[in-house]
Amino acid sequence: MLAFYLAFPFSLTVCIISVSLTVLGGFIFISPARIFGKEWIAGTAIQLTLFLSGNLIMYLHRDIPVEPLNSESNNAALYVVRLLGDPRPKSKSYKCLAEVSLLIKKRAVYHEQEKIFVYFSPDTDFGQLAAGTSILFRKSLKPIENFASSDFNYRTYCHLKHIYAQVFLSKSDFSITYKENKNVLTWLNLFRRKLLNVIKNYIPGKSAYSLLEALLVGFTEDLEPSLMKSYADTGVVHIIAISGMHLALICQILQVILLGTGPKKSGRWFKWIMLVASLWCYSLLSGGSPSVIRAATMFSLVLFAKTILREHSFYNTLAASAFVLVCFDPYWLWDIGFQLSYAAILGISLFSKPLQNLFHPQNKILAGLWNSTSVSIAAQILTAPLSVYYFHRFPVYFLIANLLAVPISSIILSGGILLCICSPIYQLAHPLARLLEWLVLFLNRFVEIISRLPGAVIEKIEISLIQLVVSYVSLFCLYHFIVQRDNRWLKRRHPS
Repeated sequence: MLAFYLAFPFSLTVCIISVSLTVLGGFIFISPARIFGKEWIAGTAIQLTLFLSGNLIMYLHRDIPVEPLNSESNNAALYVVRLLGDPRPKSKSYKCLAEVSLLIKKRAVYHEQEKIFVYFSPDTDFGQLAAGTSILFRKSLKPIENFASSDFNYRTYCHLKHIYAQVFLSKSDFSITYKENKNVLTWLNLFRRKLLNVIKNYIPGKSAYSLLEALLVGFTEDLEPSLMKSYADTGVVHIIAISGMHLALICQILQVILLGTGPKKSGRWFKWIMLVASLWCYSLLSGGSPSVIRAATMFSLVLFAKTILREHSFYNTLAASAFVLVCFDPYWLWDIGFQLSYAAILGISLFSKPLQNLFHPQNKILAGLWNSTSVSIAAQILTAPLSVYYFHRFPVYFLIANLLAVPISSIILSGGILLCICSPIYQLAHPLARLLEWLVLFLNRFVEIISRLPGAVIEKIEISLIQLVVSYVSLFCLYHFIVQRDNRWLKRRHPS
């Protein structure tokens, strides 16, 4: 964060890290008796090395624009662009994320690695356009601009994802130059298309199959904007995005399947490899969004700790997953989804148990409902300030909506997996598809009714960054006061 807001000189960073590593290397050859009393020197060297490594990571991930956008020389350049995904339909075009591979200019070829958005006209033949396809065009790139009808800073949002430019191509503006050979990602993309075809063949209604597509493989392009708004207004939009909840359910299903692998060492490692490989394949199959990658990383670390029979601290695992992801891309620190997902997980870990202990119903159904309610409240405690800060709105009936939406969406997800497995057998798949269609339509109707209740959303709530920090400090103090029963966190010292 300091490197983002206050960049340190690269040469100075390398110099200090080199000195620190030299000091640490010298301590290896010093006898323990002579080190006594000087441990702080080695500790300082370790801290400096780790701290300034963050600056190196930011430096490696820096964006260097080679060609100025909209310049006159830019018009004469040829671009070779590789599509990173399939074109997705928008209101008036088809949108695709791509990477500039080569820039050809004045008989010179420059190797590039810059991401751009490519918009294709609706009359384009999309049969040849898929992830891995390279296209050639001669058209100037345009800078990303903010939407005139929204206060959301879309340009900054794209810049944090290393996307600075966009281009609109008609059918005659480009030609296909290369189609990538089949690899793991290509096979996963083809498999994803087959799953989407299975869902559409068995569930013809768009309002039903669009939600199942989003729940099962993270495909949200078919969802109606009005339906998305209803889910957002009721505070259950998290069930649409593939996240930790989906991976947790899949992990439980796989653990039941692999239950007979045995307690032996070889069996434990076989089970871990199968679980982790399946989780990561599903993560890539669902589009590899930051939220699902975060969840997959955390589950992999937890499963690894259990495999080597080590007692793992949940907070250490949470911090380790964040550390690994930030090393992969430090700009995820400013990603709203990154912040919300870790706030939700931390909130559930801190507050769900204390909330559950407030009420102990004897009835099993009431106990299950109360457990689900406590988890929803716990997740909202730490995500609500962030949601209000970024979106300036708060869903009032989130608790009522989550009580029914979360368990039903879990049933739908399990049923969707079963439908894809049973799809070759029509006699099994058809009745299952009818049941899933009814459940999805019931869930959509329930969410729409909740979103239309009076006062469903409190809008235009403005809080500053200082107020956001104060709210989290207050929640931290309340946690220690109520849960840890430490009165010092709410005491005010009076002058003597």
